[in-house]
Amino acid sequence: MEQPAAGLLTGPQETQVTHIEELQQPPPPPVVMDDQEHAVSLVTAVETPTEADVATPPPQEVNATVQTDLTVELPIQQSQSGPPEQLTNEAQEEDGEVAPEVAPAVPVEQAVAVDQEQAVQPVEVTVQEAAVDGVPAEQAVVADATVVIAAGGEAPAAVAPAIDAPADDEPVANPDAVEAPAADAPADGEAAEAAEAAEAADDAESDDDDDEDAAEATPEVFHRCDDAEWMTRKHIPLKGELEERTCVYHEWRIDDWAGLDRRTTSPEFVIGGYRWRLLVFPRGNNTTDQVAVYLDSAEPQGDDSWHVCAQFALIISNPDDPTVHFTNSSHHRFNNDESDWGFTKFFAIADLERARDSRGISILNNNRLVISTYVRVYKDPTGLLWQESNGYDSKASTGFVGLENQGATCYMNSMLQSLYFTNYFRKAVYDIATDEEEPSQSVALALQHVFYQLSISSKAVSTKDLTQSFGWDEVESFRQHDVQEFNRVLQDNLEQKMRGTKAEGAIQYLFGGKTRSFVKCLNVDYESSLTETFCDIQLNVKGCATLRDSFVDYVKVEALDGDNQYYAEGHGLQDAKKGVIFESLPPVLHLHLKRFEYSPERQAMVKINDRHEYPEKIDLAEFVADGEQKEKLGEDGYKYSIYGVLVHSGVMNRGHYFALLKPQVDGNWYRFNDDTVTQGTLADVLEDNYGSGDPEEDTEALALPERQAKRQKRVTNAYMLIYIQDSAVEEILKPVTAEEVPEKILKQLEEERKAQEAEKKAKEEALLCFDARVVSDNDFRAHNGFDLYNTASETTGKALRVKKKDNFASFKRTLAEDHGIPEDQLRVWTLVKRQNDTFRTDVPIPDTEAMTPMEAVREKYGTRTATDLKCYLEVPERPIKANNGRTSWFQNETYNGNIMIFVKFYDPFTTTMRGLGKLYVHKQTVVGDIVGRLNEMKGFPAHTSLKLFEEIKPSMIEPMKVKLTFHQCEIQGGDIIVFQKELTQKETEELEQRKLRATVPQYFDYIHNRLMVEFKPKTENDAHLPTFLVELSKKNTYDEIAAVASAKLEIDPLFVQFTSSSVGGVPKKVILKDTKLSLEEILSPGYVQGNEKTTLFYQKLDMSIVELETKRMFKVTWLSPTLKKESTHEMLLPKAGSIAEVIEELEKRVTLSPEGTGKIRMFSLYESKIQNEFDRDDPKSDHDDQNELFAEEIPKEEADKAENDKLLSCFHFSGECTKQYGIPFKIVVKEGELFSETKVRIRARLGMDKEEFEKVKFVIYDSSDRITPVKLDDKLSEATITENESLGLDHAEKKEKPKPQPANPEAEISITISG
Repeated sequence: MEQPAAGLLTGPQETQVTHIEELQQPPPPPVVMDDQEHAVSLVTAVETPTEADVATPPPQEVNATVQTDLTVELPIQQSQSGPPEQLTNEAQEEDGEVAPEVAPAVPVEQAVAVDQEQAVQPVEVTVQEAAVDGVPAEQAVVADATVVIAAGGEAPAAVAPAIDAPADDEPVANPDAVEAPAADAPADGEAAEAAEAAEAADDAESDDDDDEDAAEATPEVFHRCDDAEWMTRKHIPLKGELEERTCVYHEWRIDDWAGLDRRTTSPEFVIGGYRWRLLVFPRGNNTTDQVAVYLDSAEPQGDDSWHVCAQFALIISNPDDPTVHFTNSSHHRFNNDESDWGFTKFFAIADLERARDSRGISILNNNRLVISTYVRVYKDPTGLLWQESNGYDSKASTGFVGLENQGATCYMNSMLQSLYFTNYFRKAVYDIATDEEEPSQSVALALQHVFYQLSISSKAVSTKDLTQSFGWDEVESFRQHDVQEFNRVLQDNLEQKMRGTKAEGAIQYLFGGKTRSFVKCLNVDYESSLTETFCDIQLNVKGCATLRDSFVDYVKVEALDGDNQYYAEGHGLQDAKKGVIFESLPPVLHLHLKRFEYSPERQAMVKINDRHEYPEKIDLAEFVADGEQKEKLGEDGYKYSIYGVLVHSGVMNRGHYFALLKPQVDGNWYRFNDDTVTQGTLADVLEDNYGSGDPEEDTEALALPERQAKRQKRVTNAYMLIYIQDSAVEEILKPVTAEEVPEKILKQLEEERKAQEAEKKAKEEALLCFDARVVSDNDFRAHNGFDLYNTASETTGKALRVKKKDNFASFKRTLAEDHGIPEDQLRVWTLVKRQNDTFRTDVPIPDTEAMTPMEAVREKYGTRTATDLKCYLEVPERPIKANNGRTSWFQNETYNGNIMIFVKFYDPFTTTMRGLGKLYVHKQTVVGDIVGRLNEMKGFPAHTSLKLFEEIKPSMIEPMKVKLTFHQCEIQGGDIIVFQKELTQKETEELEQRKLRATVPQYFDYIHNRLMVEFKPKTENDAHLPTFLVELSKKNTYDEIAAVASAKLEIDPLFVQFTSSSVGGVPKKVILKDTKLSLEEILSPGYVQGNEKTTLFYQKLDMSIVELETKRMFKVTWLSPTLKKESTHEMLLPKAGSIAEVIEELEKRVTLSPEGTGKIRMFSLYESKIQNEFDRDDPKSDHDDQNELFAEEIPKEEADKAENDKLLSCFHFSGECTKQYGIPFKIVVKEGELFSETKVRIRARLGMDKEEFEKVKFVIYDSSDRITPVKLDDKLSEATITENESLGLDHAEKKEKPKPQPANPEAEISITISG
């Protein structure tokens, strides 16, 4: 923004000032009531106005004739903690300058500046007088003064006086007026949880002890409102890490309060290069009992992007005693839309003349008072400070768009954005061939779509196709994963897809480097080394203050001596040194900072929030071994610059990821926080994410929002760093051109765009239209089931899209044209769903509704809960003649008792039922009177005997009494009557012999319970058997189902077993033979709906199912003498009996050692932990099928142990005792044996390679998680070992590559990408 012209109150560069010696002294002391001492006047000298001062624009809407301007500038302060900020309620006027209050008193807004101004030196004062609009000075009622507080030291914080606190009836802060989240705040539910968790963690760690001694009474202290040091500290303390531009105090003296207009503004004053004024409503703004006061920007309206951010305090005080005052404060982003901010309920009008405290002094004195303000203007380097999130446009503001969060996919979004801006990688992804693939099934194609959408979209891009291509369901999208593990799995998947394409080798080129691990003996000529590749580097944070320290730690050489000597093949145990060195480094470094580690003290994983500094540029040449690559790249070949920081904000169990990235070599930094992209600063990238360090700051004195911000910052730190080689950066970040985007992507996205437009159009139409379905007599005649028509079919009847504004006449005209019927020969009835879930005609829509809009017709005649309209189109069997221009239809039963009923006929010999048509009858007609008409409709002789039934609902088909009236039979309009010929005894017997349904109720029972069942083989062993479809009844018993299936398979019904199907179509539960069990009970009740198809799996048996159900399958893994899994045996044994039967059956299948003990030990494991060690007499029921069953021959050493020897359980683990794996075992602890000798026996027991075994460390571990390392010269026989203790073998060094450490290790589930 262009700077305003020089004038009043803009600082020493813009205003001539007179130095007042007295004001260079410390600020006036506060008034202490015990001494009855009043503060001296602040203004001690008056200066004649200069020519520049008079040039200031005249004040507007001011009754005053004289203004006095006093300028004293506050020092630019360092960010410090201050007391909590008290907010009041927002108000804005009706005319647009200030709007009506929304809730109990809230500041009108919150803001920050973009200009730069230098701090002024010691305290300076300028006092000026000038006539306004020629009004004589003696008529002056308003005086105006501004104080600019100059640079200098800060006074210590003072105790806030009681008079500055809001009164008991002051409204508390409205949540709507609380500061909007800053641009760097996490923007999703997981971030909010992180903040909450951070606060909870901090509260748990804080010292809650309170001093219970009562404080001694102290004199009441009253501070002056012009005591700048104290007032700014208390009411507008510096906010967090924001950089102050300037801070100014301005006061406006009013000498005729009662004479002010309803709305009055002060003379303009300049702060931070911006013009301001105070706005007051002395008799209330939309209230009658409260003074309203606002800070108003006087900048001219124009540039829509104009804004200034300021923190301010508004004060009303006694004109003669500045210690009598009331203050409220806020902050706001002043802009064209919200140019004022303040308080509608600032101060009660009735309290202006009441004493503020025990001194008996009021604020209003002889119709005079002072309204003043402190304004602190902040710099806004990103242009987003206190920007409302609503309406924020990432694309317009930054040129980039974000990614939608599917629930907990922030980790994925952060990594994808970093890969997208690694342009070389993006080009390689585009080069993957995906011509015959679909986005939801191909990871490569879905990623190509995401990358291209990021380059062209104007809004956040969805990743749903991408996660679907991973094979993830919705639950997986709500599961937090580790960002580094995700990156590794994704790159592995893409690397496979790149093989054989132009992109092959791209990932290794970009991210792949090499390390060489070595062990070199000091006293003999022996060295062992292993070269490995990597795509990221894990670096320690704990104990490392800087990134260089972490690299030093990574390549640190370890001495192997003493108890930790190295076993060198052919040389035995030797002193050696062990280390790792980089042989090559890639162009792009992904550095994973290990912020999650296991804490032995807490016996759990914890997050490391220690401060860890990383530079903007780093030279890693010292960590690379001399060799061909180093010589080729030269001395500057390992210089890197930072281009990305992936940040984790939160605690161990919960958190949020966002990314800070620099897309271009000489470009800006940006914060990618899921769907929001904002500009960042270098401070955001470096200082703000180094970590908090220890000890933690004491935040208890801060206001709640600032305390939350501090706590959140302590758990927000860098988790992954992205550095790019300076010599390769031009190649890596070379822009991607349109020609490099595959043509298939462009075509697919164009198709998607068209589909989205069609969907959008359909949604827009849905707001203007509704669906209607019209059923005719043809639909009724074609239907052979319940109801008037097949209600489950979407093709029955005529589907129409009806405009809500069209009238009923046009709707009826459309139906006439569609059916080829004159309009006067049809009538439209509404169809409604009755309480018994059947659809019946309700009422005809009268022609009087001809001009009524269809939306009103639907609401009046349709079902209230339905959004569509279902209708029946009535057409007379013979044309109806018009009478006086109107068609004479029968009247509804409401008028004269006439009703329309529907008729169906059932033929038991063909087992068919069809609708015949409709009848018009009177409710008092006897049912038997329609028999002749029914015979006529069907073409039967007139005296044919019929049986009539009422179709009430599927399970209720009632015979009708022909001697009763329709009214007595409770028949109403729209009901359905089904009839059939009355059968002779012979006809009935014939139908029974043919197993046909002789009566209408039998037929309805059949169609109600029929179910198509697909029988499929259950196991691969039966894959040669057929899959077949059979129609069954839900009432069929188990034996009937078995008989049908066995007949198809041509086997005995007792030699087939059934298994139910899950919703996903896989075998679910074995069905036990039960002669009383029906098909409906066999199937899940909630799964079978209506007559849809279901599946039963079957399995051919080698024995009768009766015998099978008395047995149980035992699956036992047989272990070799060295505990290797040798074979697996499945044994079907009787359920009853002891474990001895299992062991005896196993003995028939395995070979025991000729020189062994011949005894078998059987035990069960769950997650490598022994659950049960069985005695032979234990019942089989003691074994739980969820546990694995193992067996081994008891070692001879164990069987022959001496009387004083003990057995000690042993287990394998890696790094942490809780992470057990493998097969646990037992060893004999021999009396007086050194552990070095015990180790030899353990190695023999396990059959391990000597070199590999030497890497194993041993500990004694008990159930209380106590760990005791074991040394070679220890004697286990001398240790106190209880049954709860065991020997742990730590194979920590067995892993070839370190796994990434998850952000939530306790809840971590491995990531799989299958597409």
